[in-house]
Amino acid sequence: MRKISQVVLGSILTFASASVLADDHEMFAGDMDPAEPMSLQAQICNLNDGVSLDDYNKVTEKYRKWAKKNDAEVALFRQFPMMTHNNPSNPYPANFVEFLVTDFQNAGTSWDKWMSTKQGQKLAAEWADVGTCHIKMGALFTQWADVEAINTDNDRIVTWNWCSRREGVTHDDLNKAHAAVVEEYPDGLGNIGWFTLYPNIGGADAAGEFAHVVVYPDMEGLMQHQEWFAKGGWRSRMDYYQMADCTGEALMTEQVLGRPGA
Repeated sequence: MRKISQVVLGSILTFASASVLADDHEMFAGDMDPAEPMSLQAQICNLNDGVSLDDYNKVTEKYRKWAKKNDAEVALFRQFPMMTHNNPSNPYPANFVEFLVTDFQNAGTSWDKWMSTKQGQKLAAEWADVGTCHIKMGALFTQWADVEAINTDNDRIVTWNWCSRREGVTHDDLNKAHAAVVEEYPDGLGNIGWFTLYPNIGGADAAGEFAHVVVYPDMEGLMQHQEWFAKGGWRSRMDYYQMADCTGEALMTEQVLGRPGA
């Protein structure tokens, strides 16, 4: 599990996001407020023997219909490894990772419906037949986002960078550093979102204390950020690395499988 955590199970306890958003800011799909923490459920999945992704997707579509019927819709994303820290002797240990994002109340009532209804339990059994998934829970914070782009872009690129605070560095110190980046680059750097994740259930094997999750619309956007890095942005990165030990970025492709109300 240590291997998979290097890409998908990070944490950062930060509350800076609310201070960088205007009072009349836009809302994420499902009426989720970017200024508030969101519930994130991570599902680290491998397809069972003889099961294709198409087979798995049939169950996913049944789940989406169930969620819509039972007022339990969430934002659903799936990520596939593209450029990770793994190699042939240390392969990536999952076929894909799924993320379910919603508010905490909906997360709780949806789980109750999933576990207590006959249809929910039937779907749970079907899911177990097609895939073996390990579930983790955490809280997701928005540092900066082009909300319209996040709400409409369905195929994108996501980087994960895992970090742990150095001795003597507080969360307030990190909050100030993150807020300073948003102030200096209010339109982003080729990206459409920057989020941080704090896992609180099932994250004991996380590769670090926290992770940065940066969303790009495409590889062109990612390369815009890489050009910034090559032309001097690396200095800012090194300054940040004086505050935190980080693994470096790993790259995933992401598909948006569903949004509430869609």
